Amino acid sequence: MFARHGTSRKLAFCVWIIVLAGVVASAQQPPASSLVVDSQERSAIYPVGKEVIFTVKPAAGAEPVDPDKVTVIVTRDGWGEFTAVETERTGDAIEVRFTPQAPGWYTCEATPDGDRRATARAGVVIAPEQIAPSMPEPDDFDEFWDARRAALAGMPMKADLVPVESPDLQIECFSIEIPCPQTNPVRGYYACRKGATARSAPAILYVRAAGVSGDWCKASPRNATSLAKQYGAIIVDINAHGMLNDQPPEYYHSLEQNELRDYRYQGRDDRDRFYFVGMYVRLLRAVEFIASRPPWDGTHILTIGESQGGGQALAAPGLDKRVSGVVALVPAMCDFTGPVVNRAGGWPMPLGRDLESENAKKVIAAVRYCDNVNLAKWSRAETLIFVGLIDTACSPPGVFATCNALSGSKRIVAYPHKPHNGLPKEDRWLGDITTLQDQFIRRHFSR
Repeated sequence: MFARHGTSRKLAFCVWIIVLAGVVASAQQPPASSLVVDSQERSAIYPVGKEVIFTVKPAAGAEPVDPDKVTVIVTRDGWGEFTAVETERTGDAIEVRFTPQAPGWYTCEATPDGDRRATARAGVVIAPEQIAPSMPEPDDFDEFWDARRAALAGMPMKADLVPVESPDLQIECFSIEIPCPQTNPVRGYYACRKGATARSAPAILYVRAAGVSGDWCKASPRNATSLAKQYGAIIVDINAHGMLNDQPPEYYHSLEQNELRDYRYQGRDDRDRFYFVGMYVRLLRAVEFIASRPPWDGTHILTIGESQGGGQALAAPGLDKRVSGVVALVPAMCDFTGPVVNRAGGWPMPLGRDLESENAKKVIAAVRYCDNVNLAKWSRAETLIFVGLIDTACSPPGVFATCNALSGSKRIVAYPHKPHNGLPKEDRWLGDITTLQDQFIRRHFSR
């Protein structure tokens, strides 16, 4: 398959299109690969015009692999084959070289002897600060969200708080339900240190990842009280979808199979019925609730979430300027319309490759009202984003485009070998996610 030592030729590439049925919060680990893929630039960040070199070589301690039995695939922007590449075999390693002429995201994957389960991958991003939104915002974008805020103002907030047993005697915890116009109520848990005085505590709004019946979709008293104690903050941990708290498994499975089946695509061709409009309205109400609590310090509201939760965390400060800080891990809902410029769109990828049909045109018109790449212009929050450069669920270009649109202080940490879930040991030198998140939160609350 590969040229002999000292010679090079272009590869014949194949395109692997991964269609995601949803964002999986946990997955069985694949077998360890006998290969590793690295880019010459350890950070995986390149300027336009600089040669990119991927090296495919045997993993430490693994049995040698015949390079002639290794399949190498390079893709650009998660969308299609990239053919302007040369390969060279040097001993037991393979070098893959190309010189990008425009900003973008490239992945290289190597599969030994046809075993896709053992594929090794790495990614790079070219001039990430230059990656732009795929489309402009709708002309009436501001008016659309002003109308939702007006609807909320027309329904005075009336929160129902019911005490629940707290796992920590120093923290009080409540089940909350807060009605919203034209969508499910905010439901989840509120926790605060007992005896907290007025205007003494920062706040965290914890938002949930995709799915319906998984534990990661459901708010919990344990999470709320743990965060309240850890940061001396008031915590609001809300369920995905406004689901009821603490129900038997049958309740969540029924939602998953019926009302919320394929929720991520519901209403995608109608801006008023697109599913995420209701989710964002709940964010507005949750921030309003936090701001009404006497212990809130009046300054700090920080949102935290992963995947779908990361998308919500980024949306919140665009919807309400009282949100002062964001931690977004592999965020969804960033640049839905990526296919318009031949790149993967942000999860839930509401747009396919057929862009000419009447339905596709309706989808393009509708989903941009919930796109973080457009909401970002309103955010003034200090923001920390984590992105994986082999993440095919929440693809990096849309995340970078959203980050570039933010006007507040921001930092994005790009991990070259990180898929959607987990953090491989090869990337730990960039910093552990939990540690970096904790440092960011404490620094933000101290300001």
